[in-house]
Amino acid sequence: MAEALEIQEIHDKFLQEASFNLSNLRTQVQLTYWSEQHFITRSLLKLLPFGEILSDIHFYSYVNYSLDKLISKANQTLLYWRLLGITQYDGTPVTQLSLFYNETFLWHYSTPSYWEEIYLQIQSGHRVRFLSQFLLLQTKIEVEFNEI
Repeated sequence: MAEALEIQEIHDKFLQEASFNLSNLRTQVQLTYWSEQHFITRSLLKLLPFGEILSDIHFYSYVNYSLDKLISKANQTLLYWRLLGITQYDGTPVTQLSLFYNETFLWHYSTPSYWEEIYLQIQSGHRVRFLSQFLLLQTKIEVEFNEI
């Protein structure tokens, strides 16, 4: 009985902490999303460099050092959905999320802010990337980068 109570306390504490750490995708006008659920953890959203122009150094730093954190935060989002019992229209649990960076924002807001850096990187023969898509499934996580 005490063990079941302890698990319930952990469950309740996790949900309480997670609810204070949520981002509503409906308010993220620079992102387009496809999911039955429009709330994800703020910490997951912060780990996704949408709108940032990534030079070679920033890109490889992200790939080498941030992916483990990204997996952990993505799993927290999946766990949050599962514990709340959030379901799709057919009653099955929500198990996927696709986020896309709105290219209008890329070309009209992000790119002008980074214009000088982009110009110098390209002129030096370096690649310039940006995060274009994030996919979260029960079985995999994908991040897709495109180049300017």
